[in-house]
Amino acid sequence: MSEWPDPVPPREVQERMRTGCLVVIAACLLGIVLALLVGRAWGAEPFIVAVDGDTIYLGEEKVRIVGLDAPETYRARCDSERQRGHAATAYLRRLLASGTVTIRRQGRDRYGRTLARVYVDGRDVAGLMIRAGHAVRYVCPRGRCPRRIDWCGGTK
Repeated sequence: MSEWPDPVPPREVQERMRTGCLVVIAACLLGIVLALLVGRAWGAEPFIVAVDGDTIYLGEEKVRIVGLDAPETYRARCDSERQRGHAATAYLRRLLASGTVTIRRQGRDRYGRTLARVYVDGRDVAGLMIRAGHAVRYVCPRGRCPRRIDWCGGTK
């Protein structure tokens, strides 16, 4: 009858196996911790999306930019307003992509949107949009907003 080798490895081999297992476990834990930290760092800044010339989404938060009124894109009253609205939206998207965005919240409007001043590299987005001709100044003193501009100029 042949002899089977001892199923229990020698103590020296057991120590090496234990050390190897601990190194693998430590490496896995370190990888998990690093993945969580990197995910948090990447997830710290919500994605910003311009939905029209005066409204952005910051993650799931809908933000109405204070200080301007831009032509509508989705509820435009005429083709001219819709075209201007798309141009304003494209310009706002380029602005937001051009630098560091800062949001200074000022409350909420009657639709539940966050009202905020928006800056790109310290420059006021409302002022930039107005100077570029994609929006007009729009201020609501004490919550009383004036009538919006007629972007259609009397045409439908």
